[in-house]
Amino acid sequence: MTALAAFGISRLRLDDDLRSLIRDSNGEFALVDEVAAIFGPPDRDCIVRATARTGDIFDAEPLAALESLAARLRDVEGVEQVRSIFDIRRQGAAGAILPVIPRRSGPLDAEARAEAKARASRHPLVAGHLLSADTASSLLLVQLAADADRPPRSTDVVARVEAALAEAADDRGPLAVELTGLPALREQAMQALRRDMLTFNSIGLSLAVILSAAVARSLRSTVVACVPPFVGAVWALGALGLLGAPVTVLTSVVPSLALVVGTCDSIHFIEDMRRSVRRGLDPLAASSGAVQRIGMACGLTSIVTAIGFASLAVARIEAVRTFGIAAAIGALASFLAVTLLTPMIAATPFCSGLRLGRSSRLAGRAANLLAAFSVRHARPLVAVACGLTLLLGMAGSGLEADNRIVDSLPAGAAASQTLARVDADFGGAMGIDILVGWPEGVDWRDPAVLDGLRRAEAVIAGEAGISKPISFSTIAGELPPRVRRRLDAASVGDLVSPENRVAIVRARVADLGSRRLEVIYDRIDTSLAAIERDLPGWRFRLAGMSVVSARNIRQLVRDLGSSLVIEVLVIGCILAVAFRSPLAGLVSMIPNVFPLAVIAALLVVTGRSLDPATVIVFNVCLGLAVDDTVHVLSALSRNRREGISIATAVRRAVAETGNAVVIGGVVLMVGFAAVTASSVPSLAGFGMLACAAVLAATIAELVFLPALLVVTDHAVKRRWPVFRDGIFGTPLAWPTEPRAA
Repeated sequence: MTALAAFGISRLRLDDDLRSLIRDSNGEFALVDEVAAIFGPPDRDCIVRATARTGDIFDAEPLAALESLAARLRDVEGVEQVRSIFDIRRQGAAGAILPVIPRRSGPLDAEARAEAKARASRHPLVAGHLLSADTASSLLLVQLAADADRPPRSTDVVARVEAALAEAADDRGPLAVELTGLPALREQAMQALRRDMLTFNSIGLSLAVILSAAVARSLRSTVVACVPPFVGAVWALGALGLLGAPVTVLTSVVPSLALVVGTCDSIHFIEDMRRSVRRGLDPLAASSGAVQRIGMACGLTSIVTAIGFASLAVARIEAVRTFGIAAAIGALASFLAVTLLTPMIAATPFCSGLRLGRSSRLAGRAANLLAAFSVRHARPLVAVACGLTLLLGMAGSGLEADNRIVDSLPAGAAASQTLARVDADFGGAMGIDILVGWPEGVDWRDPAVLDGLRRAEAVIAGEAGISKPISFSTIAGELPPRVRRRLDAASVGDLVSPENRVAIVRARVADLGSRRLEVIYDRIDTSLAAIERDLPGWRFRLAGMSVVSARNIRQLVRDLGSSLVIEVLVIGCILAVAFRSPLAGLVSMIPNVFPLAVIAALLVVTGRSLDPATVIVFNVCLGLAVDDTVHVLSALSRNRREGISIATAVRRAVAETGNAVVIGGVVLMVGFAAVTASSVPSLAGFGMLACAAVLAATIAELVFLPALLVVTDHAVKRRWPVFRDGIFGTPLAWPTEPRAA
């Protein structure tokens, strides 16, 4: 299986393209593809912001340096076109088309620069688009070639653009240059995520291993605890490659999920084998007994986790469906690896017997004290558990999905600062489009087309956070009719397509966050629908990657969030069947939902919104909570077969599992705590929420679950004296020897 997984890993492909993350199944992406086919992809532009150190871009040295920089960027391999203020034309005398910035063999004199500055400040294609209002900054739009705007080639092209900028500017030069735009931002964000994930995950894993060895006072027990989950993560990653699933921002967490769940299960295996060794059993008997006792709980955990994630297969967003199936396979791979390898390694002469190390007395004592406290104060703790879960859930129910580009970039990084400055000076870096279509019989140079484009421009111009729009009307609106009739379609092919009877209105939008942008886009859609009603036969459709991203990122978060409800219900049903106790399935919901409510409330308190990274924490947290719940209920079920009281059975169950629950929680918290030091806000937030989730899950299993079990059993005996099921009331008859999972 490991060899097969290695073959699968060799077939893995990385897909960090935003389009694959937000592509949906209902055709909303089709309009983006249509615009790309007619006018070219709107997200291929790297944006270079050049600022004059003297304060005015039209001073002699900055202007000459800007022209030289544009020429240098045109020579970069993978760059198709560079658009700057030097490429904009104006109408001259007698209808002649002249450049806004005169072309001369030598530098322009002061008078020519002043005239060029005045023309540029008034030109509709320059002012606010390529030139800031204070004329201190200018933009160069570096369009990448058609085959260079996606990974992995885009990585090399963006690197070459950055190298060209570094060569063209220095601390003493006339220009300060900065790079932004979707290709550059995507590359910088992915580089930061890769670097920080590798660094802090490695630190966290090392700390977790060191802690495990220190607690057990045995390096060999750490090997037994860590190797099987690691193999499970490798198997999960190999399964992705064998299925042909790409490694995206979502699917990249599947190995981590397998590692988290597998580590907890492996610790439970080791604790069970240590107890058997202390009773004098030989290593082989201890291992086979652990498979019988712990294997069932691990199998149940994997089944409920896999079914819960598989429910994502009905989601709208393709990336979410892939993530759900991949996570389900990862859960099963983790179960197989831990169940097969942990007892096998622990039974070898190298690790068997006392070489497994010692159980932590402190962790076991803490678990037993918490359980005893829970049993003694069961009624008030049940009220606290239910009330706190309800209140925290209500507090977190108002969470809204939101996503900003800057959250994926290192805090204070140059890319974040550049994006903010471009948003402030030029209206934004992300593109939005309005596709305007007219009926047959209307010429593309007809005044009706210009009027339709102006109406579409007015809709955008009235929205805050969006730059001044550009369209064919911007160019031809002021031209005399006879000059407009002589226009060649090829000269304005990036704005109008006569053969398709469509024109495009283009603008840029600031990084306001998907929540605010979705509201803006809904208003624009409403206004465009009103224009369509006034102009029968015309089409006005809002498009652009920013539009699809804002709407589908929120849909992605909704899909991931709604799956949690299905997972909780599925978990309750499966546990009810597995333990022959409908009440056990119902009672298990509180300790499983409580950590989710804690995370939601914590997001509200810290002012964060739901984004893909935070929603994944909910899924990881639920898997961890279910794992501990199943192990406690499984131990409780075994003890109830002996006919002992529920309180005693609960104490025994916690005595068997509490050590593993506490140690597993501490190890995972140490591992996740390292991630909080990341400079990437989304990654640091992930680490913080994961730590809170682990702590909440541990409290729920050792404090709330015992109290819920005791109170439920007392209520059952009082109201239904003859009630019988696998856990509550009078226990059902069980076989003498439990069947192996």
